[in-house]
Amino acid sequence: MTRIAVTAFSGWNDAGEAASGTIEHLLSVWPSRRLSVIDAEEFTDFPVNRPSIRTDEEGRRRLEWPDTLIDLVTPPRGPELVLVHGPEPSLRWKRFCAEVLARIEAAGASSLLSLGALLADAPHTRPLPVSAQVEPGTHESAPEDAYEGPVGIPGVLGRLAVARGLRTTSLWVQVPHYVAQNAAPKAVLALIAELQSLISAPIPLADLEEDAEAWVRGVDELCRTDAEVADYVQRLERAQDATGLPGASGDAIAREFEQFLRRREQE
Repeated sequence: MTRIAVTAFSGWNDAGEAASGTIEHLLSVWPSRRLSVIDAEEFTDFPVNRPSIRTDEEGRRRLEWPDTLIDLVTPPRGPELVLVHGPEPSLRWKRFCAEVLARIEAAGASSLLSLGALLADAPHTRPLPVSAQVEPGTHESAPEDAYEGPVGIPGVLGRLAVARGLRTTSLWVQVPHYVAQNAAPKAVLALIAELQSLISAPIPLADLEEDAEAWVRGVDELCRTDAEVADYVQRLERAQDATGLPGASGDAIAREFEQFLRRREQE
């Protein structure tokens, strides 16, 4: 049976813990088994991603390293998923990506779905946008509006996967930057909805919808206690609602963001 690899890395590419939260959700709702582990020793700056002491179910204290884990989950129907998850590596990205790709190919995956989350001018009161992009093949031209600039491990892994002949799709959800310090279950819910359409398997939501609603209520409470944040959210709502009308643009939203930051700095 054809398998699909799904990757998510915590850190720079994981605003609101949305990408890593999606992997955790899949592991919680479907049967899974560990396929392999990529040892952190060669790829991790431990002062950045430190090991932790944990207590296991039997009450024993164990040292937990920030390894990259590869698990196989089996939905009731549809393709099996090879989940690759762990912290973004600090060192030797080329070797790390080669190791990841070798493992997922050995597991029988013929395509790769890369999950990410970025901070954006997205109001929490509206559906959080998710962009899906199929990476161009090695000999294909990039789209005219293709991003140019620094990239994280998902971008590097995606380009190297394409070079090895894997069909690669990236999913990125926008997380409101003004609540970036907390996990955002609404962003996880948005990624789950998009992922479900690509793997053709219904994903149980469990308590995710309730968690997302509670998160929205929490941010609403923040807005009620901070008039400046509330005013900024209203500006974002108006800008998003006006998208497609004359005078509405991403530049207008960016200007609102800059004004918001300037007022914060002045205070």
